[in-house]
Amino acid sequence: GKSVKEGLLLPQPSGRKVWMPKGAVLREANKQEDGATEFIFEAPVDPNDDRLEHWEQEVVGQRHLYEWRAKLVWNSMRSMLRFYNLDRIVCWDISWGVWEAVRDESGETCDDGFPRMKFLRDGKEDMLFPPSVEWGGAEAEEAREAIYGCCKPVSPAVLAETLTGVSGYYLVGGNTYTMSLFHNMWDKQEDGGGHMQLLRDQLKDGTLFYTGHSAGLIMSNPTILTATFKGIDAFSIVTQPYNAPFLRLPPSETAETFFVAEKEKNDLLSSRTKMLENMARYDAWRGYRAVEAMAFPHYDARPRFASFPQSAETYLRATNEKGQFAQLQASLLVGPRGGERTEPADVRRLREETNAASLPCYPTANGHAIVLEAGGLAVVEALSPEEEGAGVLHFDTYMPYVPNKDWANYAPGRSQFPAGAFTGDRDTVAGDRSSEYDGARIFSRLEALGLPNPGATDEGAPGRLFRTKS
Repeated sequence: GKSVKEGLLLPQPSGRKVWMPKGAVLREANKQEDGATEFIFEAPVDPNDDRLEHWEQEVVGQRHLYEWRAKLVWNSMRSMLRFYNLDRIVCWDISWGVWEAVRDESGETCDDGFPRMKFLRDGKEDMLFPPSVEWGGAEAEEAREAIYGCCKPVSPAVLAETLTGVSGYYLVGGNTYTMSLFHNMWDKQEDGGGHMQLLRDQLKDGTLFYTGHSAGLIMSNPTILTATFKGIDAFSIVTQPYNAPFLRLPPSETAETFFVAEKEKNDLLSSRTKMLENMARYDAWRGYRAVEAMAFPHYDARPRFASFPQSAETYLRATNEKGQFAQLQASLLVGPRGGERTEPADVRRLREETNAASLPCYPTANGHAIVLEAGGLAVVEALSPEEEGAGVLHFDTYMPYVPNKDWANYAPGRSQFPAGAFTGDRDTVAGDRSSEYDGARIFSRLEALGLPNPGATDEGAPGRLFRTKS
């Protein structure tokens, strides 16, 4: 089909504009009942193009950072309080601030079943937690302003104080590079950093547990190298000057040292070079090192081109048959768009050192989890979703989003998804075990890593979703 010769913003019927990247290929043209034509393009996948123009559209035109942060704080804090049955929660956004909230003493719930909460500020129960940030219009803006108004700035003292006052640490997903850079920047402040070592000490003492999701899983590792072949995170978006109103830098940084110059905004080579400089200043390729093993989130072996080559194949290519980290080919490349790109020397050195260490690298598909001891290399337990009356989802099978408007799937005491949650979902497809993609290469890795291996029994035949609960 025809392809887009230059990237451009395309208006949609809704009035919103979306970014159409250069090289996108027209795949379908469908006539609609109203006489309009729907054009479907397939965009090229280039994990080393940070799509900076699109990022500017999101940040400046759609207020993405401002609105997304408030929504994430709102969703995370109320969900943790409800589903983990907590009385108090502290939320860090280390690029902006810290929030603290407690369950309302009345014990009442909101209309949607979530517990009523109050923000804590300066040690006082200061304000009721907004019931929603999703209404739209003036009410949503008022709720966002209330959330931002109850935030205290990040400092080494605040990080240490809150970390020592909790028993669990849950690091959510996001951009792994930005996350690691901000954690390592604050960790190395001259006026008392060190929260990363404090976390490791608490894990070792048994006074804290660590849960990591997506980027948070990668951050539990000695390094964040698996992000380079995960291929989802845009490496240099945080260096753009239009981010400045929405980020709070630590004292060791200024806008001049951290961001690219205004005249170089959205320039891929300049932006990636600046990010490499920032990462090097703070040794920000380091993870939390909560464990000594490596892990790869979002392993997706569904036999669909859009899923498999961008996820499962990258893991298989970067590990050996035993599931050990063995990335022989570079994945993070720096250079101009359309020009020659090379692997940065410090990234190559780290990759080669990690190869030599032969560390286990655990694939984790959506919905599954692994449990390791603090500082450990071996998995103690592997956990997978279960459907009532069907069995346990195979470890190589990606669990899609399960719609659940009334949250009944997560009611107290429930340990299984209801019948039909996966078997009735068109996006729940067994991990590829065919000759076309040779997805069965995962079997030797799962076996060597001590993870549930579909290839070990007849239950792992092509197309089978479940194994018997053991």
